[in-house]
Formats: sequence, structure tokens, C-alpha cells
Amino acid sequence: MDILILLGYLVTILSGLKLVELCMRRMFLPYSKSRCVLLTGCDTGIGNSLAQELDKRGVRVFASCLTDEGVTKLSEKCSSNAVVFRLDVTRDDEIQNAVNLVKSKLSDDEVLWGLVNNAGVLLLAAPLEWQTKEIYDKTLAVNLYGTIGMTKAFLPLLRKSKGRIVNMSSIVSMLAIGKLAPYNISKAAIESFTDTLRREMYHMGVTAHLIQPSGFATNIFPADAGDRLRKAFDQLPKEVQEFYGEKSAELGLTDMVNAPVTVEKDLTKATRVIQHALFARYPRYRYPVGPGAVSVCWTLSHFPEIVPDRLLAMAAP
Repeated sequence: MDILILLGYLVTILSGLKLVELCMRRMFLPYSKSRCVLLTGCDTGIGNSLAQELDKRGVRVFASCLTDEGVTKLSEKCSSNAVVFRLDVTRDDEIQNAVNLVKSKLSDDEVLWGLVNNAGVLLLAAPLEWQTKEIYDKTLAVNLYGTIGMTKAFLPLLRKSKGRIVNMSSIVSMLAIGKLAPYNISKAAIESFTDTLRREMYHMGVTAHLIQPSGFATNIFPADAGDRLRKAFDQLPKEVQEFYGEKSAELGLTDMVNAPVTVEKDLTKATRVIQHALFARYPRYRYPVGPGAVSVCWTLSHFPEIVPDRLLAMAAP
């Protein structure tokens, strides 16, 4: 009986603490023009939507796009308060130009409050034997080194404001998915980088946060996926080609692109948690979001390894 009473007290205390946490998480800093936010990867998808949402809320947005077309289209959708510019996060000179641009545009009453490293690529969905060093290099250049380069370049401004850094990870950091080795590696590395950054900046007032989206309807998967898969197969050594078989390229594309998977079309579910990371008084460190991010991926990642391995194992050729 005493044990049951003790358990009852414990449950009550934990429930009370959880309620307090939920209330604290709902407290927000005011959205204002003085707290400026810099975003990368705003041509389409989550970055594009986030730039428009923040701009409508009155936040001064510095939105970078990879292409001139992206700059033109986003500029038309945002107010004159937004600064939309071209940036390739794999180029150090362009990153430095972005630093100079932001500094020149900030007025005396404005600070760079947030950096959202959203730019990312997924170049090829194929077995790791098919993935070349070039694909690894290009994936890491954008997804990892681009994030690191942007963070290092803008840390002085973010230290002054005691601001926030939001890095785009993925559910694959919790549960690696077959045929996505370069992408998986880049996102796992971003998790480690962000945790390290947060602990180094702990006493300096800068916080770092991770977004872990699952399947969202963005343009991260290349339109020429079929051609890339065929090219990758054609470049394989003859022995490897014979092992996988001639039809594997076509079947591989069907598996990755046309398979019945749940894709979330409502990008606001992702942009909402990014805004929470940027402006909540008590933000989380990690934000799993999207179909199955918590119910499937997070849960499976805590099962014995044999369970996700059996469920996610690639079929043998």
C-alpha cells in the first residue's frame, strides 16, 4: 500500500512538472523588426514558406536562395522589408559577402537574432556501393560544411544578440534509411555539430536547435532522379553490375519515388516548430516533426537494433 501511495505521489509530481513545462513552452518572445533572422535554402519548400511567414509577422528576414530565379520569385512574395539575395553556401567568398550584406543592412536598433541553416540536398537514392566520392563530397559540402561555414561566419553577430541557431537535421539522424548513405551521414554529423555548438555556447547566451523532419513535400529529391540512378549503375564495375542486375536501376527508382509513403504537404507544420525554436522563451533542443517522426522513427530508434533492421532492411538483389 505504501508503495502504491509513493507511486501516486510520483505520478502527480511528474504530471505537474510536465504541465508546467507545457505552459512555459507556450511563452513567446515578441516578433519584431529588431530581431532579424537569416535563412538559407529559400528557393522552394520549407525555407521559402518560412521566409514568407516571418515576413508577414513583421520580422526582418534575410532570405538566401541558390538561384536568381529563386531570388526573383521570393522577392515578389515578400514585403520591401525583406532582403532576398543569392547565396551558395558551399562557397566561402559568398558566405563572407552575405556577412557584409547583413552588417550593412542592419540598423542601429536591429540585431541578427536567428540563423536557420535550411539549405540541403539529396543527390542520389541508391545502395552505398553505387554512391561515388563525388556524391558524398557534394552532399557534405551543402548539408554539413555549408551549415558549419554559415554558423562560424555569423557567430560574432549572434553572440552580440545572444541569439539562436536552428539547423535542419532529419529523421534519418534517428533511424538511418537504406539507399541514402551520404544524406544519412550528413544529417548525423549535423546533430553532433549542433550539440557541440550548443555546449560551447552555453555560457555565452547563444543556443542551438535541431529540426528533425520526416517526409515533407519539398523539392529536395532531384527531378532527374531516374537519369542519376541509371548513370550510377552504368559506372559500376562489371562485377557489381552483375550482382545487382540490369533491372535494379529501374526497380530502385520505383522503390524510392513511387512507393506508397506518407508525405506531408502542409509545410506550416515544419515552419511552426522552426518559429518556436527561434522565438519561444523556452525552446526545445530537438523538434521531430512530420508523419511518423515521433510515433514511428523515434520509437523504433529506441527498440533493440534487430527490430528496425528487419523492418528497414533492403531486399537482396
